[in-house]
Amino acid sequence: MTEKQITEEILRYLKDESYNYAVLIDGEWGSGKTFFANRTLTEAINEQEKQLETNRSVKYISLYGCKNMTDVQENVAWSFAEDARQKIQKKVKWGDTAEKITGNFVLTSQKIGNVIMKKFLSGESLYEISTDWLNLGSFIFIFDDLERCDCPINEVLGFFNELVEHENTKVIIIANEKELSDIAETQYLELQYYLTLDDRIQWPKSDKSNTWTHYNNKNSTSLSFREMERRRELLFPAAEGNDNYRRIREKVIGVTLKYDPNIPEIISQIIDALNYENSIKELLRAKKVSFESTMEYYHHRNLRTFQFFLSKVTYLLEQLKNINIEQDYYDIICNQVISETFTQAVKFKSNYQPPKEDYPWLITKQDTDFLSIKQYVETGTYDEEYANEVQKFQNELKANISSDDPYNLLHRQYYYQTQAWCEEQLEKILKQLESNKYPISFYGKIITTIQRLINLGFDEEYMNRTKKMMLANISKADEENLIDPKDVWFIEESEFKEKVIAIITDINEAIKNRSEVASRESVTDILSEPDWLDKLDRYINPTGLQYIQDMHVFSKAPAKQWLKNIHEASPRDIDDFREILSELYPNSVRRKSYFKDADTIKAIIEGLKKMEEEDLIKKACTGWLCAQFEEIVKIHEPQVEQETE
Repeated sequence: MTEKQITEEILRYLKDESYNYAVLIDGEWGSGKTFFANRTLTEAINEQEKQLETNRSVKYISLYGCKNMTDVQENVAWSFAEDARQKIQKKVKWGDTAEKITGNFVLTSQKIGNVIMKKFLSGESLYEISTDWLNLGSFIFIFDDLERCDCPINEVLGFFNELVEHENTKVIIIANEKELSDIAETQYLELQYYLTLDDRIQWPKSDKSNTWTHYNNKNSTSLSFREMERRRELLFPAAEGNDNYRRIREKVIGVTLKYDPNIPEIISQIIDALNYENSIKELLRAKKVSFESTMEYYHHRNLRTFQFFLSKVTYLLEQLKNINIEQDYYDIICNQVISETFTQAVKFKSNYQPPKEDYPWLITKQDTDFLSIKQYVETGTYDEEYANEVQKFQNELKANISSDDPYNLLHRQYYYQTQAWCEEQLEKILKQLESNKYPISFYGKIITTIQRLINLGFDEEYMNRTKKMMLANISKADEENLIDPKDVWFIEESEFKEKVIAIITDINEAIKNRSEVASRESVTDILSEPDWLDKLDRYINPTGLQYIQDMHVFSKAPAKQWLKNIHEASPRDIDDFREILSELYPNSVRRKSYFKDADTIKAIIEGLKKMEEEDLIKKACTGWLCAQFEEIVKIHEPQVEQETE
């Protein structure tokens, strides 16, 4: 039933005086029942009560965690504590004590309130005190989370029956009835199995000789589970607990309304209530149908998961402001982050496990392009790698890699196409590489897909040609670009992964060797420019990321050139240079690149110690810079333990 249909039926029920019964709104966990009851349904009830001038108050009561009927009754009492307080003040039964009680009766903490009650009115229950003066028929009770109540279900239903039959009260129950039935069936299992261990009972022998093993032996204390189950069925053949539940349920609950949530509509309501920027809210609203489709696909229509997703995506979208994203791609990237985060949230909360028959296919498909998002959703740990993954995604967008690109076609369809078709796509990919149409960040994926085909028997010459073209493209790049080995994280077969990593390593080594001379010349050129600090900053951080890759820079120019630039720099320039230095060599990590820069850094330190500066501020700045270089050496140089005599 839709929310509108349920609301109409509830309103008719509240006006019905023909006989006393409760109404059950049945729905799955997380389907939005509580959200619906507290907003749409309560508002509709209050409006009708006002029009009819009956003015009954709606009391929402959660039974979550109630251990016994006393807890249930106290939750009811606390729901109309203010009403009871006003009544207590008019009573003189306890004299001054009443004033002491009422002064603390509406405390936010029920535990404190219960302590007060025990102190002044020991032996009296809060429920009895309150209901002694209140007409329960003037309230409409909504009881939620019945299946999460630890009290025996049949006892709670009996309490509801007292309310509707003897107090003329309208009761609306919200629950997942499947769970209720399961609870009723298993609630007494522990006692039932315990009775099967009682040897004082004359147990008849089993008809199946193979089940009667050694437990007929008086000296044995062992009892098989099969025999315990046989004995339990002898004692309780009719599943008595569940039968009792059904009888009481039929007596108490007159109507059951199956809640069928309008997911997009509820999502819209949740989004409307968010304190987000309007632009973000619009992006979320535009994807509400997609959200529902994802929930359906993973069989997880739980709106608590949607709220969990919102708590995660809020932070991830906020972090985009710290990443260098071009305006043309900002909304696209936001959409992608939203989609990736929601999918990972649903998979995580649903404990999704792919069917076994899908495993061979799934190892060809990357779970997500944003491993950092997956990590953040599952562990709450934010990784700076998120910025790099966003940049890689933007680069792919810039390259305009469409869904009908030969790589995408091959990657997604090779396992149900012919060899001839695959070879045709391979040739198209090679032609795209020859024209330098793919971003370097995409190379790892191409290598992985081609190697998978080679494992199936395709000619290895395809990989040789691929490597050759990739090297040619990289040699023309303005900066040193390496293929990210993380592109193969989703490969499960260890042998296959090793092959792919070996190919990527070969290409990366060739990149490093080819770029060494060029980069040396490049840094030297940078230091000769008047705006060398700005150019150096762009050189080490071309994308504007917060995290700078491990790279050697100082060895790419002679020490005397570095010292000359420092000597001619202003105090402000030296301060900016120290900031660049802290990005290259942060105190928190050890850089492998240090061992290439070490000799140059040590030469710079010696030069700084000899540098004479007349300006006292300049002299101080130079000293601080020298100390910073010395700290880098201290962190990265191997520590040699002194020999003890």
